[in-house]
Amino acid sequence: MMNTAISLGLYINVLNIDPIFFKRHLDSIIKVIVVGVPIKIILPGFLLAHFSPRIAPIAYLCATIIAQIDPIAAAKSLDSSKISRKSETILRAWSSFDDPITVLFAFYFFLPLLVSNNFSWNQYLVRIAADVISCFIAYYIYYKIKSWSNRLYDKIKISLEIIFLAIIILYSVLFDSFILPAFVGIFLRPIAPEQLEKIISAIFYLSVIVIGLLSANLRLDWLSGGILAFSTFFLGQVIVTFLFLKDSLASKVRVMFGHQNGMTAILLTVGIEVSGSDKTTALLSVTLPAIILIALFYFATNYLLDRLLLSSPTD
Repeated sequence: MMNTAISLGLYINVLNIDPIFFKRHLDSIIKVIVVGVPIKIILPGFLLAHFSPRIAPIAYLCATIIAQIDPIAAAKSLDSSKISRKSETILRAWSSFDDPITVLFAFYFFLPLLVSNNFSWNQYLVRIAADVISCFIAYYIYYKIKSWSNRLYDKIKISLEIIFLAIIILYSVLFDSFILPAFVGIFLRPIAPEQLEKIISAIFYLSVIVIGLLSANLRLDWLSGGILAFSTFFLGQVIVTFLFLKDSLASKVRVMFGHQNGMTAILLTVGIEVSGSDKTTALLSVTLPAIILIALFYFATNYLLDRLLLSSPTD
């Protein structure tokens, strides 16, 4: 159920991106994802390991999990956010395409070093290659369907595209191919974004319920979670935004404090705990309070921004 929610969230988040703006700002998007995400991992991980030595062995894993911006939360917050089209495009792409970087650091760097002092690129490269190939195949099939369906009525064409989209979401859920639904959202759009707003709201509240259930019988490490949340929200996100986003100050500030976590971070935590050993059992006790605190930071900060940033954003 969580995989399904994430796949739909990734697709719907990218669905709202204007393809023209996406192409225009592709260089900034690539820099944010390829360079910015590692900065958001290394800086909070270092601070967490330094100020909370007890959990130093898993500090960078915790930071990797929290570095993931949840596309479901991002899509929900951007609906009512006063932000330029450029910054909105970058934040949507950032929250949808940061998965490969966080998976790389979590499963194929920090986890092997922690569990077995061994590191191998093979599994990661195979997974990424499979995701990229599946994206190219989906793109090819879509244009075959499009060229064939041009001779059919629009209703049949839309029905074919919806069936194709359902197959893609199912494939993503079964094989954890989370790049694919985000990728096809750029060009496969049989349904208008406004028709899917209720789905995003349902997924968002589902993630809140899941987080609440997970925290019910868990002893949370609020000190470590607080260090992680503060260093991610007020340092990592701010530094990356300043380095790689060229926009008005108002829009920059919106992106700086537009980071939220949720179901994707929970899913990554659970995945690491299952794949790891007894050394990773404390992950959720640190990442869950960090997720909760970041949510509180987000709402408090943006509440103030709504009253301080009165100027209208520009494209």
